Amino acid sequence: MGDMPDGVIHAGVKADLFKSMGHPARILVLEMLVNGPETVSNLRDCTGLEASNLSQHLGILRRQRLIVPSRKDGRLFYELTSPEVREVLEAARGLLGSILGVGVLR
Repeated sequence: MGDMPDGVIHAGVKADLFKSMGHPARILVLEMLVNGPETVSNLRDCTGLEASNLSQHLGILRRQRLIVPSRKDGRLFYELTSPEVREVLEAARGLLGSILGVGVLR
């Protein structure tokens, strides 16, 4: 990234972050994880995604370090990596509410 100004580098990193969140299934997964860790089977059941499709979406979120896996009693769980993920989702709801003029969306 040698000769690129810092602002451009940061803009690219931010764009990658937003791109990773830019799919309805990934937003749904993140929204589900706001309340705490969830099993992969519950994420699959609640999103209606096929296991392979869900795995791809989880991989994208993992690579961006938005979620982390853990195992307990042989079951695979995912959880948010930080409370800032929740804040981004809340900010998006607030922004959409302002743009659409309907208050905070759920």
